[in-house]
Amino acid sequence: MRSVSSMRTASRRLFDGRWCRWVRLSLQPRLNPDKNYLFDDLIARIHSAPVQWRLIITVGQPDDPADDATIPWPEDREHVDVGTLTLDQVEAEAPGNCRDINFDPLVLPVGIAPSDDPLLSARSAVYSQSFTRRAGENREPSAITPADIQK
Repeated sequence: MRSVSSMRTASRRLFDGRWCRWVRLSLQPRLNPDKNYLFDDLIARIHSAPVQWRLIITVGQPDDPADDATIPWPEDREHVDVGTLTLDQVEAEAPGNCRDINFDPLVLPVGIAPSDDPLLSARSAVYSQSFTRRAGENREPSAITPADIQK
């Protein structure tokens, strides 16, 4: 997955960057997978060993396009490993329900501005619509229970 992100202050651009996420999971094909097989596989992997993703940022140059994520930047750009996300335990959804959160790419900390990529506005609008629809649904107990995560 690629995304364009730009760090700017109100008065000047600090840097443009693109991030890439690599998921290093090998899934064994199943003849008749049930609808939850990816979920169940992830839980099994986390129970056997932590699952990790590295976040690598590619630092752009002033002439690199920051308004179209489909245009590749040159391979010689600096790459910075800024961290690793590690999942080492599984929790049921109920204690920390994330249903009422809108993952909006334009909600940014003070002092950080979005890039000129029009996809950010499109994603923001779609995520808003999704949040509004979820908010209007009947609140039923979570489909994921503590028993599900003990498998």
